[in-house]
Amino acid sequence: MIEAYYNLKRTPFAKDIQPEDIFVSSSGVELHQRLHNRMEKRGIMLLTGEPGTGKTLHLRAFVSQLNENHYRYFYIPLSTVNVLDFYRQISYSLGGESWHRKTKLFSSIQQCIRDYVENAKKVPVIIFDEAHLFINENFCELQIITNFNLDSVDPAVFILVGQPHLRERLLRPIHQSFHQRINLKFHLCHLNRDETTAYIEHHLRLAAAPEGIFTPNALSAIYQVSAGVARIINALAIKTLTIGALEKKDSLSEEEVYRASK
Repeated sequence: MIEAYYNLKRTPFAKDIQPEDIFVSSSGVELHQRLHNRMEKRGIMLLTGEPGTGKTLHLRAFVSQLNENHYRYFYIPLSTVNVLDFYRQISYSLGGESWHRKTKLFSSIQQCIRDYVENAKKVPVIIFDEAHLFINENFCELQIITNFNLDSVDPAVFILVGQPHLRERLLRPIHQSFHQRINLKFHLCHLNRDETTAYIEHHLRLAAAPEGIFTPNALSAIYQVSAGVARIINALAIKTLTIGALEKKDSLSEEEVYRASK
């Protein structure tokens, strides 16, 4: 309905956006710079951000640009598991065996990482999403897993992605040793007012939308309601466009935005 009424070539603000079409804010640019730095130096990185700010989306865009001859990435989204399952899913993701004993799984994980680095000549990039849901024991286990050659080298990149309270959690005494091993920390900020406007206009251009669908006041209202959180912007813009299509409005004001927000 939205596409037909506004003569769009595709649905705007969709989740399945291609990596090359992602809008990159100033915070996003800095994140990509930090990620490039971590690819060179390896080790552990902590990425935090409020829900809906695009942490996973930015990572997807970044890893899609990695040289496949030099890097191999592994995405591990299941965080609410016990220690043994934690080991199993890492080993399975890396192509190792699914042993029933922790010692076997540990050896499998480290051997897989060594094989990628020494034989395939590729750096493993292992991404743990929703890491704020880790049980305490799994932070300790990850510290052990990342210990290679008496802790003298970092053969892989480990990226922990989570919500802001993960930072505070890792500052607790129980996690002090693991926290000290994190080489780089970055917090992805939400969009500011100007970036929110640019974000909306960017997605409308991708859909070949005519200019001026959202009035300046409507764009300001979207920022006020969403606080610059991309996921909320997407939902609010789509609902506002739906109201516009239903009521055959070529221009959408703050009134439609506030109605959509309810």
